[in-house]
Amino acid sequence: MSDLITDLTAYWVTKSLVTAFGTDVFGDLGPDSPDNCIAIKEYLGEVSFINNALNRSIQVRVRNTVRATAKSKIIALYNSVYKPESETRKIDFTATRWGIVKSRNYPFQLERDENKRFIFVFNMGIVTIGDS
Repeated sequence: MSDLITDLTAYWVTKSLVTAFGTDVFGDLGPDSPDNCIAIKEYLGEVSFINNALNRSIQVRVRNTVRATAKSKIIALYNSVYKPESETRKIDFTATRWGIVKSRNYPFQLERDENKRFIFVFNMGIVTIGDS
């Protein structure tokens, strides 16, 4: 079964930005541990005007005990899916999943959690197919 979150993870594995889903990347808000991880959450999208496609909304969160590490990781993930010279970018995440990515904001520090870990986020819209 293919879903957008695991396909994004697979793409980032090929770029050597993450290790694997369930190791350093998790769905939704992620588990309490490990301290240093990435969480990918899908939230309400919009209607797409492209046939057979959906406009989906994704938030990427990087959590780390070291602020500079969290910031550099979120920027690397962001740069892998968004290029400032074009408003949108088409990416083949896997052999069966394509996406047209639009940045909704530049990465920023959202908060420090109760365990003093730094959390950085960015949001993006992805026009893509549904999950199978």
